[in-house]
Amino acid sequence: MRRVAALVLLAALLAPSVGWSQDMEKAPMVRRQITWRAGRSELKPSFGWTINDRYFHNFLVSMGYNYHLLNWLALGANVGWAFPIKTGLAENIEKEKADVEKGMSFPIPASHLGLVADARVELGGMFGKTMLMGRTTVAYDMHAILGFGAVQERWNSAAASRLKNEDKQPMAGIKPSPVVGLGMRFFVDRGVAITLDVVDHMAFMYSAADVSADNREYTIPDANDAPLAHNVMAMLSFSIMMPTETTYEE
Repeated sequence: MRRVAALVLLAALLAPSVGWSQDMEKAPMVRRQITWRAGRSELKPSFGWTINDRYFHNFLVSMGYNYHLLNWLALGANVGWAFPIKTGLAENIEKEKADVEKGMSFPIPASHLGLVADARVELGGMFGKTMLMGRTTVAYDMHAILGFGAVQERWNSAAASRLKNEDKQPMAGIKPSPVVGLGMRFFVDRGVAITLDVVDHMAFMYSAADVSADNREYTIPDANDAPLAHNVMAMLSFSIMMPTETTYEE
């Protein structure tokens, strides 16, 4: 009798657990994904440089803002100013020309960037986590950038006084600029991220300085003949995410 009672008690105890196990198998997966992007604002002070110029590199300081509508979709705008830095090629040309002209100075006839601004859409396509130095887990995302803006083409001031047809001035002014690029964002904290973007600001401009030089006079070409230039910029950003605290998606 005791053995029968023990078996009945064991069956009574096991029945709920078996039912619970079956219910859990049918239950949906519990998701606790951190909302790294969706519903958050991103303030992006940035600096960078152009990487494909022959005569002037452009060191760019800018400020950007993104609002992440979804985890994979953000709308934003950026505005910055470029500071020209003469390349080694330009310095060598100026030196060689000065030697040929018996000490006469020869400022390189080239253009560079000034104002750079755009409005953009950021499309995320890959998200994940990685280990930083084998210790810290860091969330990241990769994204594509599509936008439209403007760049300001500025004349090399050292050569401006030698312009033969300065009334044309096709090298100066604001130019419309489609924008494409790729980027990667690393979250070093829930409220802080580091972003590296490579962005091409395209515009019809003489960034390679297609200028004819005749002794001390420079002749600039017709603005209508300006080629499509690719102002490829590598931008490093320190992103402040707001709100700084993240939530969880159920």
